[in-house]
Amino acid sequence: MVNDSREVRHLVAWIPIVRWSTCLALWTAFAMAWLLPHLDLSLRAIAPFGLAAAICRTLVAATLHRRGSAPRWLLGLALAADATLLTGLLDITGGPFNPFIVMYVVYVWFAAVTVSRAWGVVVTIVSSVAFGWLVVDHLRAGLIEHHRLNDFPTHLFTMWFTGSAVAELVVHYITHARAALAQRQQQLDDARERAVRSERLASLTTLAASAAHELSTPLATIAVAARELERNAGRLSEPTTLAESLADDARLIRSEVHRCQMILDGMSGRATDGSPSAEPLVPRAIVELAWGRLTEEQQRRVHLDIAPDAGTPSAGGAHVAQALSSLLKNAFDASGALDKISLRVAPRGSMVRLEVHDCGHGMSAEARRRAGEPFYTTKAPGRGLGLGLFLARTIAEHAGGSLQFECEQGTTAILEIPAAREVGPA
Repeated sequence: MVNDSREVRHLVAWIPIVRWSTCLALWTAFAMAWLLPHLDLSLRAIAPFGLAAAICRTLVAATLHRRGSAPRWLLGLALAADATLLTGLLDITGGPFNPFIVMYVVYVWFAAVTVSRAWGVVVTIVSSVAFGWLVVDHLRAGLIEHHRLNDFPTHLFTMWFTGSAVAELVVHYITHARAALAQRQQQLDDARERAVRSERLASLTTLAASAAHELSTPLATIAVAARELERNAGRLSEPTTLAESLADDARLIRSEVHRCQMILDGMSGRATDGSPSAEPLVPRAIVELAWGRLTEEQQRRVHLDIAPDAGTPSAGGAHVAQALSSLLKNAFDASGALDKISLRVAPRGSMVRLEVHDCGHGMSAEARRRAGEPFYTTKAPGRGLGLGLFLARTIAEHAGGSLQFECEQGTTAILEIPAAREVGPA
């Protein structure tokens, strides 16, 4: 493997040298043909073609040296100029009978592979026209006297037709092979990205379970202390206002501790409320689970629209509710204090579509591209870690769905999950 890598680096290192050597050879040939007319070189007749090819190749080499890549139009134009120069060289060295006429197919192959299908077609047309011109030019000069049928140059015509057909087949095959390879590479990239996300999710799950285990003891201690505080507050006779205030504070502490314990139980996979997290739930049941995690003020700001034929998401109901809660939380953070949030559940083909629309300023292209990456967030420090969207995207993709964002007069988070065949418990 090490030797193969060294050989590849050695070959790549020679590419710029070959590229600049080609430019030097083209400029040298042009200079000799143009500046030394007394030598009566045959290259003088095709000097314009050599100049065009030299200019294009020099521009390509300079652009690659400076930027590391060249625009497609420049690469395609250089190949077309090379095909034109080849035509001139063939014309002075045997015309259509020169064996190097197969180089037309090489230029077509290069254009289709390294540039695009469009430039492959352009170079094919240039090569076909050039080949035809070689045939006509030699017939007009009276240099061909054989292989004729009924005074028609069948041999040259079939050579031209075969060359054009082979060039077109090369473009067709290379284009389809290139598209198939690109599709396959995209599938591999998507699978690799899903594997990375699964590893991240497993790491986060392990971290959450560890945190839940470590925090369970201090939370239990706080709950016991709050219970004792409430009991002692009930024993106070005077003043009554102070005793009631202490008792209310103790009950609030116990309530929040119980809420924290429920969240930690869910994080550690030890939920004890009997919710069927792995079972699909109808949309209204999912919304009710997410609804319970909102404050009363937030509930009043949500405009809810559930289509009767929305279908049932195939993912676990509690998991979908968790993803929906993350989207709602982000919508509230992006909107103003009095702005309404729209939550809509509707079918879209074989998918169940959950849309959460806010009235914020929208998302930039970079934010939309990276949304769902763990620990990526555009919020102020301390407002979030970006794990909510990561979990929502992971839940959707594990079920065969997707999470997308549209930014028109705010942001619309679109969670799509395949519909289940059977309706789960409500």
